[in-house]
Amino acid sequence: MIIAKPCVTMKGVVISGYSWDRKVKVDLTRTAQCLKEKGYTVKKLLPGMMLILEMEGYETSVYPSGKIIIKLLEDSKKGEELARIIYDCAGVLEVVS
Repeated sequence: MIIAKPCVTMKGVVISGYSWDRKVKVDLTRTAQCLKEKGYTVKKLLPGMMLILEMEGYETSVYPSGKIIIKLLEDSKKGEELARIIYDCAGVLEVVS
């Protein structure tokens, strides 16, 4: 299940991917490579800690737990769409869908 909601501490959307069947774990290096191949700009990669990229003009932070923060985005539905692209690259879309 993918849950997208407004961030309470700053302007943006927080997205979390959950599964009852298995733990959601994102390989940030693999995900960054896939997103680069899809044309997104990877700004910073700290393997095992955080991936920062630009998606459709929004700074997006991805964490190994599957948590995603999209800064300045106010549309939760759009946030979920972008998260699906990230989760697909991470190989966990089927797990969280």
